[in-house]
Amino acid sequence: MDELLMKILSLDIYRNISYYTSHLMLPLYRHFGGMKWNGTQNYLIPLVNKTKELIEKSGISQETILHHLANDISNPSYLFVAQAILVYAVPIKLDDIQRYKIVTKQISLPSNIYIDDEILACALVCYVLDENRYKQWDFNIIVPEEKFVYPTNDYHLTKVKNIDFRQSGFIFDNKYYLYNIFIDRKPLRAGEAVPAVFKIMQDGVDLSKADLFLRLDERLATDIDKADICHYEFSEKFYGPSFLFSKTRLDKAKNITVHYNPETYNKLLMVVKKDYDTILNEEFWHIEVEQLPYIEETYKSKYVLITFVHGKYYPNRKAFRHIDFIKNEYSTEKYKQKHNGCSNADISIDYYTETKNEHYKIWCIENIDMSEELWYKLTLVSLTSQFKNLFNEMLERI
Repeated sequence: MDELLMKILSLDIYRNISYYTSHLMLPLYRHFGGMKWNGTQNYLIPLVNKTKELIEKSGISQETILHHLANDISNPSYLFVAQAILVYAVPIKLDDIQRYKIVTKQISLPSNIYIDDEILACALVCYVLDENRYKQWDFNIIVPEEKFVYPTNDYHLTKVKNIDFRQSGFIFDNKYYLYNIFIDRKPLRAGEAVPAVFKIMQDGVDLSKADLFLRLDERLATDIDKADICHYEFSEKFYGPSFLFSKTRLDKAKNITVHYNPETYNKLLMVVKKDYDTILNEEFWHIEVEQLPYIEETYKSKYVLITFVHGKYYPNRKAFRHIDFIKNEYSTEKYKQKHNGCSNADISIDYYTETKNEHYKIWCIENIDMSEELWYKLTLVSLTSQFKNLFNEMLERI
């Protein structure tokens, strides 16, 4: 695998594509979100085609590549990418547990399963680009490699008109240019599709009368008919069904959803388990929401205390009849395996405390119908600030 990765890095086209992807300002593993494959992004196609050739020549098995993606602890996001590949890149439907066990080497990839080579190569390319980001931000290196096709002034700026500013780039002359990496893309207000600096320009200056100059590096340009210029509102969900209360479809007795912050490695876990109330004679669901903060290897304490909120939801009533707030105590060793989520041992991400003393309940309210909104508010205020956004994403409230 190391030799294959080095060959990808050594391809002539790698450098410019790496330069381009660094200006996307988003990790490439996000292309593998959701339950549907939307095709290889246009800017990746040349590198994916070359990678397919290298994989074929190498003789490396698809299973080996899948395992390499899933088990690199330096980038745990690709554990979820590997499972996503087994959702839409194989002809046979596998359940969550089968996919998880295959990518974590607990069971072998069935001999009758062939992974779509385009999707696998694209995942490997994204992995290599994410792991080996362009880092040579020395102008003495950048400037000689820039490519300009329009007239420029002494500072390599081009006079432009009729610019259509978007979230991650702008449209000019039937091409879509990514913004230069040194432009802050944050909007003035959440949900706006234009970076603050250009929004202020548009609102404060008549650009049809002013002279506007931009740096038009063609390495950051894509023909308009091949460009992906969507407005992104990314969710951090990597696996599991969405939870939309009574609209949720549960295919299994236990359903696991994980949302993840790629900057902090914090995770939010939701486990939904079907059950039956023999007194009320109707089905209900256990809804468990658990914070899984990332802890450093240098963490010294023997135990980790984790916030846990449990509810009993009755889908026919569209109401909760039990909500309680708990602190779970895990040994540090077991918690690290639980958080990792790709352990080959018995500790999976939904591993639970072993005794009631370790499941420390603080308050509980029950035996009355409580609204979905009340459960949402009680859970949200019980989570620490780092996890509130993940919880809102999980409920598609962002």
